[in-house]
Amino acid sequence: MRIKSLILTTILLSAFLAFSCKEEKKKDDDTKEQPKVVSEEDADSLLSQWEYSNDSGQVTMIVFGENGEAEYVVDRPENVFLKTANGIEYKIVKASKSKRTPNFGDVMYMNMSYRTERTDSLLFASSDLGEEFRMRLVAPSDKGCIEEALMLLHEGDSAVIKVDAIKFFVKSQGKASIPAFIKKGDRLVFNVKMKKIFSGLDYANANKDVYQKRIDEENSLINRFLINMNYPLKKTDSGLHILTINKGAGKKPSVGSTVKIDYTAAFIDGSVFDSTLERSEPFSFVIGKKEVIVGLEEAVMNMQVGDHCLVIIPFRLAYGDQKYGNVIPPFSTLVFEIELLDAK
Repeated sequence: MRIKSLILTTILLSAFLAFSCKEEKKKDDDTKEQPKVVSEEDADSLLSQWEYSNDSGQVTMIVFGENGEAEYVVDRPENVFLKTANGIEYKIVKASKSKRTPNFGDVMYMNMSYRTERTDSLLFASSDLGEEFRMRLVAPSDKGCIEEALMLLHEGDSAVIKVDAIKFFVKSQGKASIPAFIKKGDRLVFNVKMKKIFSGLDYANANKDVYQKRIDEENSLINRFLINMNYPLKKTDSGLHILTINKGAGKKPSVGSTVKIDYTAAFIDGSVFDSTLERSEPFSFVIGKKEVIVGLEEAVMNMQVGDHCLVIIPFRLAYGDQKYGNVIPPFSTLVFEIELLDAK
């Protein structure tokens, strides 16, 4: 499940503060002004007082967070990175006009390379593969993982991203051990161009010949599963099968709603791999924030508070042809038993 990331609002000023230039000339050229923290309420008045010099080659970056505080940093543009609440640093090198960002289950076509920050050693370059590099976006397995950073990018964006190296190898790649040259605190520097984003459904349709055998097998499994089910059935255009066990009469959630659910998640053969009931802790997420797989979000949007449903999620609306962690294999058809407890 996706961990909510902090969306930062930035104001980029074209030069250093003119009133500080005389003072800076007295300092060593290598001395940098330390970041300062101001309240959001004071930011406008500060901006109105500043005068700017256009010959310093520096910028002042103000970053506002959800905590109501603002931090401003003075540096050369190439050294200024934005920071998320979960420790990711990123810089948009070239911004596109597209508004599309990837959802869980989407297939991303990218140019990607990454190297160690400390030793500047190249570890991977998609250009070496000899074919278009693509990957399916899955929910971040921990806070501050590369998957979270990719969700910040729009189709057509180019960016530099810094993430914790150990977290990348252990959490994102699922390795049991990390390379010997990686030390605690090391980071990896990713260079990414987000070339094209396909929804899981569009990608499956575009690769129908490759996927057809898997789709036929899945349809057979779903039909067999439904034979002994006598509950009212709704099939959505995307391919979800929603069986209503008990009907509620509460609010129907919409984009922006915070929903609370109890669920039991299983494979279509009945093998359970996760359950909030076992933890005695319902699960909450915000609709439209890409915090869960596409199929689960769509299912809940088709429910009302009080509904108790059984939902069959095809692999293309779950994790597609990618595995998720060490639990969910590629091409997995998932079955969720869901009770919608609340929607605000």
